[in-house]
Amino acid sequence: MSTKKVLLLIITVSLIVASFAVSASAAAKKSTASTASTAAPASAEFVGVVDRGEILNNHPGLAKARQQLANIARQKENEAKAAADKETDTAKKAQAVQAKRMELAQEEQRLMAPIYRDCEQAVREVAVKRKLTLVLDKFVVLIGGVDITADVIQQLSRKK
Repeated sequence: MSTKKVLLLIITVSLIVASFAVSASAAAKKSTASTASTAAPASAEFVGVVDRGEILNNHPGLAKARQQLANIARQKENEAKAAADKETDTAKKAQAVQAKRMELAQEEQRLMAPIYRDCEQAVREVAVKRKLTLVLDKFVVLIGGVDITADVIQQLSRKK
């Protein structure tokens, strides 16, 4: 499946889930409210939105992880060149380079996993504080939702 199709599928599913959540919260509010005038609008009350890119870019440990990753990338590139220079067969050269790329990808995953976990945990903590039942990436939301990006960044800065 192409990247565009996967992205479109993810966006569609997110929008469907969001619409169900908003509909369910609106129905629950309608049934518990005694009058229509006392009910608050349900569209943004329980739904939060975040800019995941902005949150990631403001993580206190990201600069260090990027520097480490750049160093590892240079090392793997040198190792790949050395391994390729030893081989005469082009297939084996390509295989050696591919192996180093995979090692680099594993290192990136190892370095970035704690940062992604911290970001997700900060989103969860802010969502609980703000009593949000659903948090979506703001790029899949057309209208509504409470932007909690700044609160999440602030939560991350308190931890480090």
